[in-house]
Amino acid sequence: MGFQRPSLAELMARVDQDLLSRLSRLSRLPGAEAALATRLTQALATSQAGVTHGLYGYLQWLERQLFPETCDDDLLHLHSAGVPRRQPAKAGGAVSFEGSDDAVIVAGTRLQLDDQEYETTEEAVIAGGTASADVVALEAGSAGDQAAGAALRLVSPIPGVSGGAVVGADGLQGGADLEAAGSWRDRILLRRARVPRGGAEGDWEGWALEVPGVTRAWEDPLGMGPGSVVVRVMADDASDGPLPSQQLLDAVKAYIEARKNVQAQVYVSAPNTKAFQPQLIVTPDTQEVRNAAAQALADLVEREGEPGGTLLISRIRAAISLAPGVEDYDLQAPTADVTHAAGELPIWGGVTWVQS
Repeated sequence: MGFQRPSLAELMARVDQDLLSRLSRLSRLPGAEAALATRLTQALATSQAGVTHGLYGYLQWLERQLFPETCDDDLLHLHSAGVPRRQPAKAGGAVSFEGSDDAVIVAGTRLQLDDQEYETTEEAVIAGGTASADVVALEAGSAGDQAAGAALRLVSPIPGVSGGAVVGADGLQGGADLEAAGSWRDRILLRRARVPRGGAEGDWEGWALEVPGVTRAWEDPLGMGPGSVVVRVMADDASDGPLPSQQLLDAVKAYIEARKNVQAQVYVSAPNTKAFQPQLIVTPDTQEVRNAAAQALADLVEREGEPGGTLLISRIRAAISLAPGVEDYDLQAPTADVTHAAGELPIWGGVTWVQS
């Protein structure tokens, strides 16, 4: 039987009995004095038990910190040898300016969109009415990503240059947030279960997950024939996700190539996606219950979906049943396991709500 931490009440009773047994002469005192002595022992017992209970609690906390499965988030770094936390990254890309010929946009020129600021990384000179320059976000994070065509405004006007710049066709990409503690913990545990061996099974997925911006990864040995490994990745947290950008795919490939020892040809790509769109009736049919059921199904798809895998109908039904507030439901579609072709990944497509 494992160690059981005594409760505060149990500790108080133990100390009280110990004091009474050691001070047995108190029982021979006159009534009033004996009662006073008893209250004194009870006060001492309460005080000492409180201190001891706190020490037990501290030891219990220390025990949890010994293992990556249970340690506090701020102590995960003590267990992360070889698994650095994915650091935030700054978004960047090309933008175009318009204005008078020979107008100069110096390096370090500030631009802004909402609460995001950027600066040019190079000097540009307008010729033929336009100029192109690369910019980088001042702050790291996925919020710095911007779609093609987004309009940035100049923080300080520049003579001969119109009021801002337009994001190029590739958008501003590469922004990534600090890795969530839960994701980091999962990778630490995965690393312990699968120690890297230069290109063995599990290494490719683990390497891909170390690249900032990658949230999920799968490896497919021999996916493109003998001597090949296909690595498929997703970027669920990206502003233009969940599919990864070409910039992220290139970064993953370069990261893996720098670490593999075997001569396998590595292919990095996004999975082919297939929307999972169940048809459902829930009881009670309220917006709150609908939202809970939809969130439970979306979490299931992200958690258990994998390229070429199967979403079990039993798991789909269980997710709905366990959603907060759901008393009854009628899942009209799908009615059986949902299978996917090789390289095909289910993604959440929303619920089609059927009127009961």
